[in-house]
Amino acid sequence: MRYRILGPVIVCVGLLLVLLGSIWALGGYDELGVTTGWALTLGVGATMAVGIGFIAVILYGRRSRRDEAVHRATGDDDYE
Repeated sequence: MRYRILGPVIVCVGLLLVLLGSIWALGGYDELGVTTGWALTLGVGATMAVGIGFIAVILYGRRSRRDEAVHRATGDDDYE
């Protein structure tokens, strides 16, 4: 599972670097200070990391089929 998520993570980080590099090359950071630029970069990177992490947890949970094992163990047939 760990290696399946590695490809999309590398693609997302690469796209982030291309996006931030393009903004920098076009002069998008000229009005910002150094601290603001670092804060922006870290904020976008952290947000992407959290999103990728949540998606990885959801996909891992769906593939592990633990919810089906709990359903069978409890014998609950009510799907409200």
